[in-house]
Amino acid sequence: MPLTKPPLSTVSPGQPVTAQAWNEVLTGLSDLFDAVLAFGTGAVAVRVVIDDVVLGGASVIAVPDGEGQPIKAVPPFGDRTSHTLVGLTDGSWAVHVEAPDFEPNSVPLTVPHGETLVVELARRGTVVPDLFGIGLRSATDRLRAEGLDLDITLDTTGKELPRTSLAPEYVDAPVLVQSPAPGEVAPPDNPRVRLVVASPLRREPVVTMPSLTGLTVSEASTVLERLGLVVGTTTFQSTS
Repeated sequence: MPLTKPPLSTVSPGQPVTAQAWNEVLTGLSDLFDAVLAFGTGAVAVRVVIDDVVLGGASVIAVPDGEGQPIKAVPPFGDRTSHTLVGLTDGSWAVHVEAPDFEPNSVPLTVPHGETLVVELARRGTVVPDLFGIGLRSATDRLRAEGLDLDITLDTTGKELPRTSLAPEYVDAPVLVQSPAPGEVAPPDNPRVRLVVASPLRREPVVTMPSLTGLTVSEASTVLERLGLVVGTTTFQSTS
């Protein structure tokens, strides 16, 4: 309840106090008691966590269910890891918790409450899935399903792959590196993931080398040319 300051009058020694002045003093004292009692005496510790790790820098505010003023918690200090709500009256409250880069959360609270109230926050954004070893086409589809965009894709030679069209040899190229890492959160304003994939293997044509023993140079050249081979430097050596 609001505390109203009554009109205060001074008197001289020996001067009587009127009934009206005395009643005003009593009214003021009564309002003071009511206002102090309205603050309540309940205290609750609130621990804000993310994945079971205590999170600092959060704002914790308790709002009463009904009449009353919101109460902001005292943040952790010293070796304390919990926020402290003080001056709570018995009854139902809602505890609102906010922190930068996290989704706000509200939990009900009934006072008196003897244990520490634990409030879990979730990061704002999308958790990046683990794409290691997945083919590039499948990895792209999974990112799209999660609401993430493919940023830059490189192969192990440093070649940048186009985003609009995927060459056939890269369809099943496995993902080797990704950024952000698996389990990290891509922020809503930049939901992009970069990938590095394996370079495709190039299969060179293989020719079985025939035996050229006993052939003349001209005959050997003809055989090699039929196989698609080119005669290089020729060295003549006497066998005698």
